[in-house]
Amino acid sequence: MTDVSNAKPERVAVIYNPIRITEEFRRRVESELERGGWTETLWLQTSKEDAGMAMTAQAVKEEVDVVLGIGGDGTIRMITDGLAGTGIPLGLIPAGTGNLLARNLKLPLDHVDALNAALGGHTRKIDLVKLSVDNREPQHFAVMAGIGMDAVIMSETDPELKKKIGPAAYFIAAGKALGRLPVKITIQLDDHRPIKRQAMVCVIGNVGELVANIVLIPDAKPDDGKLNLYVASPQRLSHWLKVILRLITRRPRKDDQVDELNGKMVTISVEDKYNYELDGDPVGECTVLTAEIQPGALTVCVPRSGASRNSSGGC
Repeated sequence: MTDVSNAKPERVAVIYNPIRITEEFRRRVESELERGGWTETLWLQTSKEDAGMAMTAQAVKEEVDVVLGIGGDGTIRMITDGLAGTGIPLGLIPAGTGNLLARNLKLPLDHVDALNAALGGHTRKIDLVKLSVDNREPQHFAVMAGIGMDAVIMSETDPELKKKIGPAAYFIAAGKALGRLPVKITIQLDDHRPIKRQAMVCVIGNVGELVANIVLIPDAKPDDGKLNLYVASPQRLSHWLKVILRLITRRPRKDDQVDELNGKMVTISVEDKYNYELDGDPVGECTVLTAEIQPGALTVCVPRSGASRNSSGGC
């Protein structure tokens, strides 16, 4: 018989964006945690200055048993970075616009269903990508990193204009982006010969699905131990049409000016300093990006149907 009197109490840290969570749902979380026997819940609120980095570090330091992450892609990215390699499971409650990681892992988007999955006791391990940018501290991401049109549009979009005219602000930013494209890049994938491209889009992906069910990289899987690279270099209208057809059909088109590659490590060098983005968020400018796959670096709480065969407990 196991002596449960000396068992370590299970603790959960809730890292949440206060803009994304209602008081009613917070009470629901508190009630479910209390009913499940979770003790001394650690509530950690993100801020405009810090989307989750310090909060995740605190949760790891206090050796919690699971982290509930409630927020959009930016908050979830910070949490996954902080949990990389720790073995602490992430219970993901998507509360943003894109919710890219949840969509790619087929996790519930409904808050209540997501909470049930987060506390249901089933997990799976997924890969992360460690990204080194110039001489900065490495960081991890679970979805995608990009250089090119997407990064420039995100960087050029005026937040105030977006509030006034909505998605139309992206079209105005796209006009500015075209003036800075294509971007001249050199790609070194594993030990293959370097290739040069004048790219409109260059994406490093751990997964392949974007919003609106658009699959950019059909072969990408979150647990295959490989990173994927998507490079589109259309130079004229016929190329653009083939790029779009490739997206729609999820099949290569002859002479569509798209490279889809995969491997363990890739270094992308930019001729001039250029914008880059992580999971849809503009981060800054760079000259060299080096990405390396980290197999099984993150444990994620999932519904029973999505759990690994040997997964039981942990959430």
